[in-house]
Amino acid sequence: MKKLRALQREYFHALRVGWFLALRQIKRSGKGTTALIIFIMVLTFLNLVVVSGLLLGLITGSFVQFRDAYSGEVIITAAEGMDHIENSPALVNFLESHPKVEAFSPRYGAGVTVLGTLTRLPEKNERPNQLSMRVMGIDVEREEVVTGFSRFLKYGEHLAPGEEGYMLIGANLLKKYSAFADANIPGLDLLDDVDVGSRVRMTLSRKDGGIVRKDFIIKGIVKSKVDEISTRMFISNQELRRLLPINKEQLQEIAVRTDLEYAPRLVEEIKTFMGSYAARVQTSDEAIPSFLRDIETTFGVLGNALSSIGVVVASITVFIVIFINAVTKRKFIGIMKGIGVSPRAIELSYVFQAFFYGFFGCLIGVLLTFGFLEPYFAANPIDFPFSDGILVVTPTGAALRVAILMAVTLFAGYLPAKLIVRRNTLDAILGR
Repeated sequence: MKKLRALQREYFHALRVGWFLALRQIKRSGKGTTALIIFIMVLTFLNLVVVSGLLLGLITGSFVQFRDAYSGEVIITAAEGMDHIENSPALVNFLESHPKVEAFSPRYGAGVTVLGTLTRLPEKNERPNQLSMRVMGIDVEREEVVTGFSRFLKYGEHLAPGEEGYMLIGANLLKKYSAFADANIPGLDLLDDVDVGSRVRMTLSRKDGGIVRKDFIIKGIVKSKVDEISTRMFISNQELRRLLPINKEQLQEIAVRTDLEYAPRLVEEIKTFMGSYAARVQTSDEAIPSFLRDIETTFGVLGNALSSIGVVVASITVFIVIFINAVTKRKFIGIMKGIGVSPRAIELSYVFQAFFYGFFGCLIGVLLTFGFLEPYFAANPIDFPFSDGILVVTPTGAALRVAILMAVTLFAGYLPAKLIVRRNTLDAILGR
């Protein structure tokens, strides 16, 4: 027991002396050198957080856009092997009466063929100016509440509620506006010479072999980084219902707006309500294609790999600074050992110096990240072709990176001090 208390007193004394020596060395060191080391630690922290955060933000931005522009927090679609949601009218009533459902947008849909040239027939061996796509019948007012659909209108005018004979078309279906128009991709068909005001002919094939045709005027062109908007056509839901041969009351999609944290529970409630009726009910995260999840994982690994380089650089920098500091003060270290200052106290003094550099570097880095960078990228996302990139950083993730950086910094401060302090005291005093 006495030995334990003596050991505790020895460690406590070493901590006090080490802290005193560290403060004196920091105060007497050049302000420029101290500021430069802290600046390097700030950059290292930002490299740890920002690089991986931006890489993840590329994919996370597309997830957010997918939820805000198309799916809502919950998306209900037809079950596998079905072309509509069974018992749709009852499901709509259920959603209308649910207290946690803020809004929802019922959508009809069908696969159609669209002919873009009505004034002439194609010549021999000439491919017709047509393509197959999906047309969606939307309730304009409800869709606006759920997704803010009008913000995707780039050219022309928006559909009026209940308006017929007009359609909106996705930009990636038109040769004039598509991002893939200059790419020679086999099997990629785009409508040529189609713009706002053009007349196109939509053909819907029945299962019984019958065909429904109707001409529409392009009223507007919609463009989004969400494919479900840029690669579809949109008409009034009443008009599409009349064109559908069967199941006129059965919907193909329902996007539901609710609290994000409540979404998984709402999914279970809808599944319970649907019972044996066929429908696929998912949260927006579950509806994200799996290949995007794989990209997210890959970007996370890549960001961590790049960030690790910064950690190595920072540790080497601290090691060199502490090592040079200790080498230049070998005689002083030898004198302190000669007058009775314990080697542990001297080692701790350099560890405290490393802690000082790491702590203030991380503190400034955290303030910059959460006080400036994260709000800035949220307000000004990076414009990438497939998403609006944001900075993804969480307090937990930042705390983990602070812990990693501090651990590496403390070790980088301890190691050179250990190497110098363990040298012979007399040799250190004489400078040998």
